[in-house]
Amino acid sequence: MKKEIGDLQAYLKKVASFSLPKYKELPSVELYMEQVLNFINGALTDLTPAGEKALTSFMVNNYVKAKMISTPTKKKYSRDQIGYLMAICLMKSTLSMGDIAVLLEHEAGISVEKERVYSFFCELETSILSETAKKTMPRVDEVSRRLKSESSRKNKQAEDNAINALALLALRLSIQAQANKLLSDFIIDVLRKSSRSEEAYSIETYPTTKEAKHEAALGKVEAKRLAEAKQAPKSNKKEKKSKKEKKA
Repeated sequence: MKKEIGDLQAYLKKVASFSLPKYKELPSVELYMEQVLNFINGALTDLTPAGEKALTSFMVNNYVKAKMISTPTKKKYSRDQIGYLMAICLMKSTLSMGDIAVLLEHEAGISVEKERVYSFFCELETSILSETAKKTMPRVDEVSRRLKSESSRKNKQAEDNAINALALLALRLSIQAQANKLLSDFIIDVLRKSSRSEEAYSIETYPTTKEAKHEAALGKVEAKRLAEAKQAPKSNKKEKKSKKEKKA
């Protein structure tokens, strides 16, 4: 158990000091899909569980179809598109694609300049990550100290006590996350009602089984629906305009 707690302490330190690539550090030349995946997965390695990838080509294609990022030019992705993908990768664990699309519609509230929007997101992401990790560190350190103390006194319950303490800490963090998501979901619903977005989906992994392939197919349909929904108001305006012209 001492090794596991040591690994946890090391991870918390890593998260506390984590920082996303600055806008100027994003590739200045356009990249092909594989290069984009390598860059983003490399940048997010510290936040990604071992053996998993933060971003896959399947995810990217879904984001493009949903018009969450613009279509690549000649299969190459620009600095701005890579910035969007970086942000989406970090938000997708707590938000559906539809919810992310709603928030992206309001990015102009931050700035019309992509560099400033990305910089704002980076600052927010890293500061909250760091703050949460730093608040969690003392609790884990206390568990470590108690384990050492009880082990030195040959308390047979030392490891069980440490495990229970970590379980309670995980519970506290999960409830905190659930509460934050509850409030976030309500606010996003308010935004959705006043915007052009509709509810969407969250099919964002490579299909490997028959069921997963079916879900992936549904994801593609939803991506298309989300994209069409975002364009619908413009089409309606054009139709109304043409009707008025005919009456005139």
